[in-house]
Amino acid sequence: MRNPHDDDVTRWRDRMAHFLPVVHSTLEVGALVDALWPEYHLARPTACHLIQCGFNDHYFISTPDGDYVLRLYSHGRRTAEDIAYELAVLAHLEARGVPVCAPIVRRDGACHCTIPALEGPRTAVLFSHASGHRPEAANLDETRACGRTMALIHRHSDGFTCEHQRFVLDLRHLIDRPIEVILPFLAHRPADAAFVRAVAGQLHAGLAAQVDELEWGYCHGDYPSGNIRMDADGSARVFDFDCSGLGWRAYDLAVCRLGFGETDAIWDAFCEGYREVRPLSEAALTAIPWFMVARQVWRTGLFAEAGSRVAGSFYVNDGFFDRNLGVLRDRISEHLPQLAVD
Repeated sequence: MRNPHDDDVTRWRDRMAHFLPVVHSTLEVGALVDALWPEYHLARPTACHLIQCGFNDHYFISTPDGDYVLRLYSHGRRTAEDIAYELAVLAHLEARGVPVCAPIVRRDGACHCTIPALEGPRTAVLFSHASGHRPEAANLDETRACGRTMALIHRHSDGFTCEHQRFVLDLRHLIDRPIEVILPFLAHRPADAAFVRAVAGQLHAGLAAQVDELEWGYCHGDYPSGNIRMDADGSARVFDFDCSGLGWRAYDLAVCRLGFGETDAIWDAFCEGYREVRPLSEAALTAIPWFMVARQVWRTGLFAEAGSRVAGSFYVNDGFFDRNLGVLRDRISEHLPQLAVD
């Protein structure tokens, strides 16, 4: 008599002959190193481990010659043009002495390659590692150094041109697209949906009235202290340019205001460091509170979209929106009370 279990096994094997769609796979670090390392002029790694999985996956790799971070970009999140632009501007900044973690050139002269994964091709890039300590905001000398490096990024990216195209940090990117992501999650919370629409409308109108007076140029886009390490010479070295792109420099400064604004003294020290390299306009300072609120809209949409894709309702749920809309309300109350929303 035939065992029904045998039929189940046969059906399973037939299905697995064609992989089911995969959203995000985690590749084993040893296999990655074996596949990639012969393509670099570098000593064989002595240690390697996964740092984190997230929007991209990052692996720490140590060699007798130094330490590195391997980034494996998530499939489909960035275009080939986006990545090529990011790597080109990093090479440009490094060549001008800006303390950034630049990509390592391979034997073939390229800075990236493609790794096959179950979900689709993923771009791999090896970066230099920032080995120093995370800056302490209360250490005003370190905060000034962070301000100087931000200004150096702005100064030395002025006039940068590239054959590749990259997304821009405009109002569509910062406000409109995130709102499109957020609103379907709030279908059962009409009051919160109305609040988000009102915030977005007033932000869009308020910023549109200011942007003609604001400087447009290359921005890091994600400059909290977590993406900075202090070198032995006291300079601030920056990494993770994944959110970078052309945008209003006031937005970049607003991200810094959130990261270095625990007290007025800390923010003043950051601005002092920035002004040592280039000026800060009054128009930018006026726009910063508006971009601080827009940043929370963008961040909520970003994490809602990515979290729902990878972690589902375990991460993106009512608690997620309670927290993030609470931060949005607090940010408006503290920094932009003129926004007439409930």
